[in-house]
Amino acid sequence: MPPAVHRLDASPATVHWGFFDAALAPVAHVRSGDVVRIRTVSGSPDYPIPAEWMPPELPLIFAEVRDRGPGPHILTGPIFVDGARAGQVLQVDILSIRLGASYGYNVVRPLAGLFPEEVEELDVCTIPLDRETGLATVPPGVALQTRPFFGILGVAPPRRWGRISSAAPRAHGGNMDNKELVAGTTLFLPVWVDGALLSVGDGHAAQGDGEVCVTAIETCLDGELRLTVRGDFTLSLPLGLTPTHLVTMGFHEDLDRAAQAAVRALLDLLQAHCQLTWRDAYRLASLAADLRVTQVVNGVKGVHVMVERALLARLGCRVPFATGA
Repeated sequence: MPPAVHRLDASPATVHWGFFDAALAPVAHVRSGDVVRIRTVSGSPDYPIPAEWMPPELPLIFAEVRDRGPGPHILTGPIFVDGARAGQVLQVDILSIRLGASYGYNVVRPLAGLFPEEVEELDVCTIPLDRETGLATVPPGVALQTRPFFGILGVAPPRRWGRISSAAPRAHGGNMDNKELVAGTTLFLPVWVDGALLSVGDGHAAQGDGEVCVTAIETCLDGELRLTVRGDFTLSLPLGLTPTHLVTMGFHEDLDRAAQAAVRALLDLLQAHCQLTWRDAYRLASLAADLRVTQVVNGVKGVHVMVERALLARLGCRVPFATGA
C-alpha cells in the first residue's frame, strides 16, 4: 500500500499536558512511511493576545484537559507507529513547518532562565508574526526572520521511568529545543517502547542557541512529518541530519557532561561508520566539529555537535542513518 497522509490537530482529545509516559494511550495510528500533518498550540488564553489572533482550540484545551503533568507544554499525540519495536529507531523527516498563528510570545519569569534571581516579576511579551513574510517584530521594534521548529519531538520514555516532566530533554528526545530541527532536517530517535508513541509540541518561531531567558518566540505551528521505522541501526541518543551537517546531541544537568555525551556520540559514529580509531576520531572532532549549547534553561542542559556531511563523504563514511542509504 502507498504511504498515507494523516491529519492530527490539537484538541482536548488529542493532546497531553506537561508529561511523557509510556502508559499513555495513542491518539493516532500510522504505518511506517506515512506522513502526519500535525498542529501544535502554545500559550494561555490569559496572555495579552488580541481576540482575533487567539486559536479557538486553546481555550477549549485549558477548559477541558485536567490531567496535567509537572511540565508546561501542550503536546499533540502520542502517535503509534505500526511495526516500531523497542530497540529500533524512529526516523522523523521534517518535511515542512509553518507558522500556525499571527502571534508568538516570550516569557521572562522569576527563578527561571540563565539569571533566575535577577527577574523580579513575570513579563509576558506578545510578538506579532507576519505569516506571509515570516517576520517577527520584537521589542523595541526589531524585525527578526523566523525559523520555525518544534522545541519538543519525543517518543515515549522507557516504561521504568513512569510519568516524567515534559520540561527536560532525555534519551527519548522531548524538550530538546534544538533550533537545527527545521524543515528539511531528519531527526532519528531511539525507540523505547513498541509503537514509539511520538508526541510533538513547544512550537518556536525563532530561538537563539541557549534559549537563555527560558523561552523562545513560542507559537502555534503546523508541520508535516514522515515517520519511518528503522531496524538497520541502533541509537542511544537522538541524532539529527540537516542537508549539510550531522548533528549529535547530549543532555545532562552538568553542561560539561552534556558536552561529553554529545561528543562521545559523534566519536562512536566515526568509529562505527568511518573506520576511524578512537584517537583519530577524537582529533578530528577537535579540528572540524562545532560544539553548540542547545539550551541551558530546562534543568537538564543540552549540547549539540555539528560536523559537515561533506567531510564525512571525504572520509568515505557509510552512513546508514542517512535518508535513502
